[in-house]
Amino acid sequence: MNNVQLDGDLSLSYNQLMSLDDVTVDTLPEKKGMIMKHTEYLIRSTNYNSSSQRRYTDFEVFYDLLVMRYPYRMVPRLPPKKIGMTDHFINERRKALARFLSIISRHPVLRKDPIVQFFFTVEVHDFHIHLKDKFKNCLDEFVTNPDKDKIEEQLNVVSGDVNGMKTELANMLQSVTVLRDLSERWVNRTKAAAYDLQMYSNELSVLAGEGQTVSAWSSHKGDAWSKLREGMRGLSAQFSNLSERVGRQRIEEDAGILENIALLLDILQGVKDLVDRREKGVNKEHQQAFSRVQQLKKQKGSIAASGQGTGAGIQEKIEQQESLINNIGLRNNFSVLCLHWEMKQLYTYLSHFGVIWNCFVKTQLSAHNDLCSLWQGTGKFTNLMTSAQSSAPISYQSAQPTAPAPSYGGPSFYDM
Repeated sequence: MNNVQLDGDLSLSYNQLMSLDDVTVDTLPEKKGMIMKHTEYLIRSTNYNSSSQRRYTDFEVFYDLLVMRYPYRMVPRLPPKKIGMTDHFINERRKALARFLSIISRHPVLRKDPIVQFFFTVEVHDFHIHLKDKFKNCLDEFVTNPDKDKIEEQLNVVSGDVNGMKTELANMLQSVTVLRDLSERWVNRTKAAAYDLQMYSNELSVLAGEGQTVSAWSSHKGDAWSKLREGMRGLSAQFSNLSERVGRQRIEEDAGILENIALLLDILQGVKDLVDRREKGVNKEHQQAFSRVQQLKKQKGSIAASGQGTGAGIQEKIEQQESLINNIGLRNNFSVLCLHWEMKQLYTYLSHFGVIWNCFVKTQLSAHNDLCSLWQGTGKFTNLMTSAQSSAPISYQSAQPTAPAPSYGGPSFYDM
């Protein structure tokens, strides 16, 4: 396993970071397994100049190995498993896997690891088995790092504390989650608008009697109904064009806004997982080892006080635990440094907000300009329909002449 320097290339700018790789993930046709169907993904990477096929199981092994090798680095989460997957779920998971690989392949440290190179470049049957066998005994980054003696020196120049990072991270994660939810609602409204516009088009076409002859009853108002039908046919075509343009707007919003916010959210969640992993790991080990030393010292004191011996065996255990504490202390310092560098990388990624809002504004401007032109194009049809209001009705003559009043020859009722 190659040794990795403490800071790697973590001073990269946003543009440099984004240019490190371009990963795409496409869904291949489902294959039938022994028990059920499974989905395979075609992965392409510009950095590795590679194309490979992977199953979700391969991603799971890959993730576990990365966390084992880099417990103090930001490793994004994998999208969840699901039984009975729908086409929508498969597509959403495909996009999530693409983000997962993009973050890893652009990480200044992870991208150089043989595990990552193996995942992107090797094509072999039962890939996850080969991947696990090859790297199952790899040591974590702290153990293999040649610069342990420089950890304390570098730690002295680190500004800020871990607790402050946690608070800052929690606030950002909450806000970006809200932005993601709002953006999903926005895109869903655009999708609904496209659907409704097409329904307007369909019903106007039906109402206009597309392909049907005009009945005799429609002529009692002259040519009014003919004008209305012609106007509705024109409006139907315009509403269909409006629906198509709003549909393209929804696709642009999904790719430019939702996907980019999801990328930031994946990174934020990955750093949050790192903080939690560190607290459950090295911090917990340090506390347990320290507590164990305190217990051993109490036992040694009790033995000495009772005069039952010197407690030499317990002293040896105390020394072993203190050596372990020292090693855990170094590991703790290393984890703090890694967390500091991962936060720096996170702040580099926050420049992605510029991409998101630039895309948001451009998408809306372009769509509204096109939609304004299309709506203006409906004017000639609405004017035609409005002109039907002035159509004169057809005059009708009575079918029979008016008969004269009958004469009875005698005096009328009113003469009596």
